[in-house]
Amino acid sequence: MRLKEKVAIITGAGRGIGSTIAGRFAQEGASVVIADQDEESGRRVQAELHSAGANAIFVRTDVSSRPDVEILVDETARRFGRIDILVNNAAVLGENGHFLEISQAVWDHVVSVNQTAVFICSQLVGRVMAKAGRGNIINISSINGTVPLPRCAAYVTAKYGVESLTRIAANELAPYNIRVNTIAPGPIENRPPHLERPRLTEDTLLGRNGLPHEIAAAAVFLASEESSFITGQRIAVDGGMLVNGYRVYDVERPASPALLAEHQQDSSALGGDN
Repeated sequence: MRLKEKVAIITGAGRGIGSTIAGRFAQEGASVVIADQDEESGRRVQAELHSAGANAIFVRTDVSSRPDVEILVDETARRFGRIDILVNNAAVLGENGHFLEISQAVWDHVVSVNQTAVFICSQLVGRVMAKAGRGNIINISSINGTVPLPRCAAYVTAKYGVESLTRIAANELAPYNIRVNTIAPGPIENRPPHLERPRLTEDTLLGRNGLPHEIAAAAVFLASEESSFITGQRIAVDGGMLVNGYRVYDVERPASPALLAEHQQDSSALGGDN
């Protein structure tokens, strides 16, 4: 187990990518702290991990509230005596709207959850890690920090800021043996991998959307000693969406035999084309 005896805080772990990361970390031997504002979903994930034999606690946390994060850090240290890994996953998309129409309230809320919270959590957890002389911080950004998503100015700005914060934190925390990296997901479907195949798409080079467990796999890698010489980096888990020259330059894309076969299988299951 790659994370045996490690203690990991995962924000926004009550659902989606966060809960999947929590499950993978637990499978790899970590004790998991589920930090989420939604108590019902957070306790559900805690119960699921307990039933699987994992060591997990839930701490209700509004990551944009410094007092809440202080409680989260204190409770984790009290229960486990250490913090080895922090995954800053909590996020909110916010109200879509034209740049000229976004309200100050929406801007402040989206930036506070998606960017300021990463600073708060990283600083407070980083102080604990610095005293121990070790630590690992993983931020979840988005490929939209590189390619702006229209009508989501606050979200895009915050995610771009997370990647800048990753680089500066990696510089300033390296003397304490703390590594800081970012995972930038592409189009990820919020569904368990055993229930349904991801949708086919021309947006990615691999011809499909991704699944939460593929983000979790990258998080396990970055949290483990397998990535011991990596810091200040961004790993885009996007199926090649950012480098899809076929879409950018509107060039005809060679057909993939595997994707054609899968498409034909899906069409047959639906009764074929009329």
